[in-house]
Amino acid sequence: MKGKDNSARPADRSRVRRAMEPLATFGLILVAAGLVAPFASFDNTWVTVMFKWVFAVGAVTFTAARIAGSLGRDESFRVRRLRRMETWAGIAFCIGAFFWFYNSAKIDSDVLTFRMLNETILFTLAGALIQLVSSWLLSSALRKEEKARQEKASGKGEDKGND
Repeated sequence: MKGKDNSARPADRSRVRRAMEPLATFGLILVAAGLVAPFASFDNTWVTVMFKWVFAVGAVTFTAARIAGSLGRDESFRVRRLRRMETWAGIAFCIGAFFWFYNSAKIDSDVLTFRMLNETILFTLAGALIQLVSSWLLSSALRKEEKARQEKASGKGEDKGND
């Protein structure tokens, strides 16, 4: 890797992160729609099966977007850790999707029951809590780093003027 210029890589990573945010949001909307829709019609098996897949696709989409957005070493350790924490929210959603498939095959019922969605709801709430806390802490950490960067830049400008 001699002679390679990697100066454009941090800009590429931030562009990838900006592109992954709408994808993660779309996945989160699919997770929410997949979880809420079956409650509208408990006895309709077609709705239950269809939205089980919507939930699973949303969970995988969200997780893939969070993994792609958390790669790279161009940010501080704290920010990278918080981005990995968002990835764990997606993993919790994927575990919830697994339990929905597993329990619907194990219970072998045509009607949606709370027993079928017990673990799915539990892991979805855990993932939502992780996502909520990590996004709040991430925005705070990014704001602090930006403020420190601006103070450092303004401090450098004053030092040059005094010399």
